[in-house]
Amino acid sequence: MFIVIDAASRPPEKYSDLIWQHLWALRACMPVNIVVPTVVSSPCPLLSDEPADAILPAGGFQVPRNTAWIPMRIDLATYADRRGDMRLGALEKALLACVDRGDALHDARAWPGPAIGADSRANRRLAILVEGWGELVRTRGADPADFRTLTWVEELAHFVSGILCARSRRLAVERGHCPAIDLAGAKISGSSREIKVRWQRAVADKALRHRNLIAMSAWDVFPRGQPADLRYLDLLPLLRSANCLSFRREVDIEHWNIREFRRFYERVSAVLQCSIDKGQIARQV
Repeated sequence: MFIVIDAASRPPEKYSDLIWQHLWALRACMPVNIVVPTVVSSPCPLLSDEPADAILPAGGFQVPRNTAWIPMRIDLATYADRRGDMRLGALEKALLACVDRGDALHDARAWPGPAIGADSRANRRLAILVEGWGELVRTRGADPADFRTLTWVEELAHFVSGILCARSRRLAVERGHCPAIDLAGAKISGSSREIKVRWQRAVADKALRHRNLIAMSAWDVFPRGQPADLRYLDLLPLLRSANCLSFRREVDIEHWNIREFRRFYERVSAVLQCSIDKGQIARQV
């Protein structure tokens, strides 16, 4: 069961408090997951955001209904030494392998129904769950509340995104970009010749083979195997690097109180709302 709560909304306080009390009471019910409204984005500037109105069973990602995804996992802790320093060469190799394997699986998999099959052909979506962020900060001995720590993990996220996008772009050149880009281009059929030429140039420069690439879990900002430390909430802006999100919780919050529980979801909601608002401005291509 997934309960969608708009933590950024402002209903009458007496109702809001009652809702949060019920959600807090459900926190230990394993079939229940609490999520906040979000969208699925694309690293390709030619493709728009999509509303996430369904849940992908594998990984619990919020996704558009009737869409086809290849989920995979990359654990950053596997590519870090005892001091938390990254072995970037090994990480890059693993990321490239994920894109190649995911692309091949889209062609090999038998999808359950024509609508999902059509989405696979049009969008070739990958959900590469990049996890271990909080664990990596703990191993490094960094202060999660220090802005320099957030800067460091965001730079690592940009590195990951850059590798994935570059590989997807290379496959687009070799095998063709995802057809959803052509469908988006068809909407400008009545535009001037200048705009059409600019669109064609943008496709040549920016097109990817996969509409989506990076997935993250909102709870992954906390280290594993220990009670969730609220200082790690300052890492939540990292979620802006993801194309789709999961709220499947695997960390212990029994030491929290209802105010801290609510604070987590309100902070996540604020980060996501900032990203959505930013996405309403046309991206330069």
